[in-house]
Amino acid sequence: MFCMKCGSECVDFMDGEILRQKCPNCGYIHYKNPYPCIAVLIVNAKGEIVLGKRHKDSIYPGKWCLPCGYIEYGENYMEAAVREVEEEAGIHVVMDGIINVVSNHFDNGVHSLVVVLLAHYDGDEKLHPSDDIVEAGWFSIEDMSALPTLAFSADKFIISKYKNWRDHPSGITKLTLEGAYVEGV
Repeated sequence: MFCMKCGSECVDFMDGEILRQKCPNCGYIHYKNPYPCIAVLIVNAKGEIVLGKRHKDSIYPGKWCLPCGYIEYGENYMEAAVREVEEEAGIHVVMDGIINVVSNHFDNGVHSLVVVLLAHYDGDEKLHPSDDIVEAGWFSIEDMSALPTLAFSADKFIISKYKNWRDHPSGITKLTLEGAYVEGV
């Protein structure tokens, strides 16, 4: 790895128990942090949720997941959520609030920190998957074992948590969208 400040080649060093890279020229330390991501649990009037089947070139190909993805530089989490839903499901939804924040550690070495939003959909548009999703559908969560194989264990946790909250509304507090100003949303 090369230094982001001066371009010199960095060297490994132990910072406590964490292996980091440091520039011997300017002293810059590279901190490897989790990637900021977004996931959206979309619920329709029937209580069904949207899941998308992952592309063959994605991590965990052929498995299903909530619409999700990376928050791009310059985007806030709400803009990223709107974009990901449009890219992966082809619909416009209304965001209701944050229902969770989860960490993922994937087999490819990626570590992500995911803000999970709850959204509702009142339209009648057909789902139009694209981006890294090859198929999208509405699924009942009444019988969790009937869901297709999920790519991420966090999704199963999120869906179960939502189902529990839906069935016992006093059990979970939904956070608001404060601080997520998005013009026109």
